[in-house]
Amino acid sequence: MLSATEHDALSLGELLQLRQKVGSKKFAQLKREDEDEGRPTPEKPEIRKRAHKKRPREVTSKRKVSVLRDSAVAKPRTRDPRFDDLSGAYNEEVFKHSYDFVNNIRADEMEQLKGDLKKCKDEKQKAKLVALVNRLSNEEKTRQTKLSRQKLKAESRKAALKNIREGKNPYFAKRSELRKTELRDKFKKLKQEGKVDKYIEKKRKKNTQKDRKLL
Repeated sequence: MLSATEHDALSLGELLQLRQKVGSKKFAQLKREDEDEGRPTPEKPEIRKRAHKKRPREVTSKRKVSVLRDSAVAKPRTRDPRFDDLSGAYNEEVFKHSYDFVNNIRADEMEQLKGDLKKCKDEKQKAKLVALVNRLSNEEKTRQTKLSRQKLKAESRKAALKNIREGKNPYFAKRSELRKTELRDKFKKLKQEGKVDKYIEKKRKKNTQKDRKLL
């Protein structure tokens, strides 16, 4: 076997003659062996002996990090409490009772806006305040109407359950009947406040505008 120094000292012609003499396969094997001799011997990992056979073996924490390691970090899972069973079932009555304070805050804001509107002298700012007051007023009217309808439905359901307990046939009011009762209560309230004529005039103007659009 040639050493690395002897191998480097041979000329190209001498190497070709050696290859023809021993064969290509043997020549390649000798070349690899010569190259391996010149390489440093890799250090073997230190294996620590156990102080006692019943004790666990000590393992070093100095380990090489793999180049192919998974660097992806798991994303935190988010959940929407509106559609998650962990948040419990939705109960409208409990929700209204828990967040009833919001209506008081809106009422205070409405009074504040009306006060600002009286003091405001800038026409652009005044127009914005008027639009905001009207929007909040319409939202409050819609909320009151919804509460009134829910109250009528609850009373109708309560009367039907009472008939069932008494052995009578239950009667559930139709939507048209609930609507008539709602209008009756509304006119009764307007009459008490003295706003019936104003309401009728407003409805008349609204119907007139609808008729004009149809023409």
